Amino acid sequence: MKKSSSRTPARPAPYDLGGWFFRWFPELDFQSVFVAVVGCAALILYLYHGRPEDFVRMFPQQAKGLAPAKLGLYSYLYSHVAAFVLLMIVPLVLSFFVLRMTPADLGVRVKGAGREFRIVLLLFLAFVPVVILMAQTAGFQAKYPKLPLIKDSFHYFMLYQAAYLIKWLAWEFFFRGFLLFGLYKRYGEGAILFSTMPFVIAHWGKPEPEIFAAIAAGFILCRLSLNGRSIVPGMVLHFLVAGSMDFMNCTFWR
Repeated sequence: MKKSSSRTPARPAPYDLGGWFFRWFPELDFQSVFVAVVGCAALILYLYHGRPEDFVRMFPQQAKGLAPAKLGLYSYLYSHVAAFVLLMIVPLVLSFFVLRMTPADLGVRVKGAGREFRIVLLLFLAFVPVVILMAQTAGFQAKYPKLPLIKDSFHYFMLYQAAYLIKWLAWEFFFRGFLLFGLYKRYGEGAILFSTMPFVIAHWGKPEPEIFAAIAAGFILCRLSLNGRSIVPGMVLHFLVAGSMDFMNCTFWR
């Protein structure tokens, strides 16, 4: 006798509009579809409207009166705030009201991640020699720091890094919180793949070695998030690495 499959896709009736979607895609469940659609939409909006170069287009009057150096600063501040809104606040709010998932369910927590913080410190210390070495290459010197204004100014360097922390919080939440934990219930550790692939693609425009390194970083950061049930250790690691890359190519400390 042919055994029936034990795999029964979850299909919450209240969200199955007319039943047509899950008749066409019977192996999908609502939560996974929701995370994928909202994730794609949020990332598209950020990549098309939330990059630094979009500041002038979005706020032409405010940009018109700024000196070139200040224009660059405001452009990056705009981009970091856009990332915070589009990649974190919007998915967080929608997940709460639609999926009934709390911020803690999506990794916005610190409790229980003590071991991961220690691992992050060790990883960063191991990465410092790589940062020092890469900082000597022409590709990284041309790319970092992204904002020339901070290169010879400690004040603007600190302001920029503070704003950068907001961006990394949103970045980690989106890839290692919303995508990873949102898809983990259905796909288990396969959710690491769905988190890592768009994460690597989002690095487009960075130096080629950095994009390849993002593949390994995606797996490592997902592992840290799953083990500690928190996105915060990954955010700290991302912030420390990116900040050190900027710092190494600045001149105010030399």
